[in-house]
Amino acid sequence: MMKLTYPMLFLVVLVFTLFSLPTPSLAKEDSNRYIALHDRLLAFEKEEVRLENAQILVPFEKMSRYLYADIQKSDKQITITKNDTSISYNFLTTETTVNQVIISDNAVQMIDDILYIPVRLLGESTDFKVDYLSDILTVRLYTDRYPHLSHPQFIQQIKKKRNETASPKPTPPAEPGKPIVYLTFDDGPNRYTSEHLKIMRNYNVKGTFFFVGNQISSFKSLTQQTYNEGHTLALHSMTHDRKSVYASAPAFIGEMKKETEMIQSLTGFKPTLVRTPYGSKPYVTSAMRSLLKKEGYKMWDWDVDTLDWKISEANFQQIITSVKKGVEEAIRAKDQHIVVLLHDRVQTTKALPGIIAWLIEQGYSIQPYKSELHVSQNFWHDNEL
Repeated sequence: MMKLTYPMLFLVVLVFTLFSLPTPSLAKEDSNRYIALHDRLLAFEKEEVRLENAQILVPFEKMSRYLYADIQKSDKQITITKNDTSISYNFLTTETTVNQVIISDNAVQMIDDILYIPVRLLGESTDFKVDYLSDILTVRLYTDRYPHLSHPQFIQQIKKKRNETASPKPTPPAEPGKPIVYLTFDDGPNRYTSEHLKIMRNYNVKGTFFFVGNQISSFKSLTQQTYNEGHTLALHSMTHDRKSVYASAPAFIGEMKKETEMIQSLTGFKPTLVRTPYGSKPYVTSAMRSLLKKEGYKMWDWDVDTLDWKISEANFQQIITSVKKGVEEAIRAKDQHIVVLLHDRVQTTKALPGIIAWLIEQGYSIQPYKSELHVSQNFWHDNEL
C-alpha cells in the first residue's frame, strides 16, 4: 500500500477542493430555486431560497407562516407548532429540537441574522410530503388531505405561466380623449405584490405601489424589482399604525422621510408621492400638510375605492364590478385622471386580470404616477399637494 507524503497529500486535497467548488454557471443556477405549497408557488425572494450542503433552506419564520403554523417567540427560543409537531430553536445553545428531541444534522441555522431551516425537515416533520421537481427547480410540499394537482399537471401549469409571463400581451393604444386610469396598490410589499407584477407584466401595463416601510426590509429585492420594472414607488408610512403615524406632525413627517431614505438607498429613486394610511381626511392636520409641502411631497387619496380589502377571495368578481362602476361614475363627473385604490391581497390578485382586461377593452390609458405630470387628488382639495 502506497504511503502519501505531505506534498502528495497537499495535491490530493487541492484537487478535491477544486472539484468540490461550484462552477460559476452552477452557482448561478443554484441561486434560482422555488418553493411550492400544493398548487401555488410561494413568494420567496431569490436570495431567500438557499442551497447549503445539498440542502435547500428557507427562512424559518416565513415558511412557517405559509404553513399556517403557530409561532411562539421569546428572547431565548422560537417554537413553531403544526399538526401536533413542535420545532424549536434555542438562541442561546443554537440547538434544534423536534418534539423536544435534539436534531444535530441539517438543523435550523442562523445565516446573515436570519434563521433558516431545511425545507425537507420542516415539511416532513409536520406531515407534508416533500418532493423536488427538477423540471421547474421547485421543492413542492403537499398532503393528500388537501386536493392538489399531480406533479406532471403542476409542472405543466407552472411552465405555462412562465411562458405567458415571458411573452407579454401587446397593449392596444388608448383611445384619444379617454381618461387616464391609475391602478394603485397599498400595503405592500408582500407575497401578492410579486403576483401583481407578473400580471401587469403580462398585460404590459404599469402601476403605482404605496409600500409600507416596515415591510420593505423583508422584501428588499421585490422593492427593487418593482422599481426596475417601471412601476412607481410611493410612500404609505413606516408603520401603517394610526396612533403612531398621526401622533404629531413631527412623527408624521418622520415616518415619511424615513421610508423615503429606505427606498432611495435600495433603488436610487427618491419617492415624493404619499398616501396616508386610512386616507388623508380627517387624519392629516394642517400642520402635517404644511410639512409635506415644505419637504417637497405630494399626497394622493383616490377616486375609486374598490373595498377589495374586505371582499373574500371567493367573491373577487365584486372587485371588478366596483372598478367598472367607479370608473364610469368618475367619467360622468368629467374626471380625466381616475385613481383606483387596490391592495396587495389575494382577492385582488384574482381580480386584477379582469380589471386590466376591461380597462384596455374600453380604451382607457393605464399609467403609473409621474411626478412631472402631477395631478392633485386629495380629500382636502389642497391644490398644493
